[in-house]
Amino acid sequence: MSSMMIKKNKSRACPAKLKRSGGFSLLELVLAIAIFSLSSFAIANMLIDANISTRLNTEKIAALFYTKGGIEAVRIIRDNNLATFFTYTPGDYYLSNSNNTWALTLGGEPEILDSKYTRTVNIANTLDVAAATSKTVSVNVSWALTPARPASTTLTTILTSWK
Repeated sequence: MSSMMIKKNKSRACPAKLKRSGGFSLLELVLAIAIFSLSSFAIANMLIDANISTRLNTEKIAALFYTKGGIEAVRIIRDNNLATFFTYTPGDYYLSNSNNTWALTLGGEPEILDSKYTRTVNIANTLDVAAATSKTVSVNVSWALTPARPASTTLTTILTSWK
């Protein structure tokens, strides 16, 4: 009989023990929701930043491609018109391509590429070399990342008379 009483006492003690440690308190629940919310916000913010960074880098690569293409187009113009290339006056020019022939236009309408990028070629006299045989050429490509955030990339080279 004493073993039966011990069992009864134990069974009475168990529900009280479970009642104290069972379930979550309201404070624990609020804390868990706050931690989950903060971590979800951090992950979402990180994904948005990664998306913006990817877009920015894609646009920078395209702009660099157009800038490098502008330098190469001016080299082609120099190679095809070596006698007249070094007579260009310093200033901002725009590239045009008609019938597979590159040309430089002083002033006028800017060259728009991909409905987004504007390419400008600046030709200047080279200071340390005779102007009759060399020109400093800078190609600038600009675009708007957002309406309030313009961006641009520029490459500069010195072209000389190679003959």
